Amino acid sequence: MLSGVFSPLGILASLLVLGALVLATLFQLKRRQRAAWEAFAKAHGLSIAERRMEVQGRYQGRPLLLATGKRGASNKKRHTVTVLRLDLEGALPADLLLEHERPEDKLPGAATPREETIGDAELDAAFQVEGLAPEARPIILEPGVRQRLLGLKGHRRVSIKGGWLQVEQRGVPASAAALEALIRAPNDLARAVSEAAPALPATNAVEASPHAEAARMDEELPGSEHA
Repeated sequence: MLSGVFSPLGILASLLVLGALVLATLFQLKRRQRAAWEAFAKAHGLSIAERRMEVQGRYQGRPLLLATGKRGASNKKRHTVTVLRLDLEGALPADLLLEHERPEDKLPGAATPREETIGDAELDAAFQVEGLAPEARPIILEPGVRQRLLGLKGHRRVSIKGGWLQVEQRGVPASAAALEALIRAPNDLARAVSEAAPALPATNAVEASPHAEAARMDEELPGSEHA
């Protein structure tokens, strides 16, 4: 009886059943993810793309883009990530680059020499900074902003670039509660930055839509080939 199980036909049948179970599981997961994103978008008056996992609009008054993409330089290392982008609406200079990446996610040899520092030991240990204008330093060092920045270190990537806050994590949330949890801390940081910034003329505010800004920063888009 066991010989039949381990025969070529028996092995093939077992592999087909296993493959069908894996596909069914993945299909159910995709359905749960899609349903969760649709529920999240509906709850906050956001729009969701028909053929991809992408939500955009104004979340609590702030422009938001939430999408999925692939990261990794090879097929073995490629994985799905969820990327959240929040518009800081001119609270920090567009030339500022503040970036954190977990050591295990960095490409070999990708590190760049540190030329600028914030002036805070913990922040300097966690973030690379470029284009730090004098008016940006006190905003970053404001206790509420500093604390929330350090609180995001667990994410795969965190950056402030071109006037946008971008946070990236591995995987795709499969519940509305998980999406709310993903956005909560970055949104608190964006609010703290806006509150710490001095009043800016309306002409300084970032007015580009999430997609227009994303096109200019193509290397950071969800789905980019960059690791």
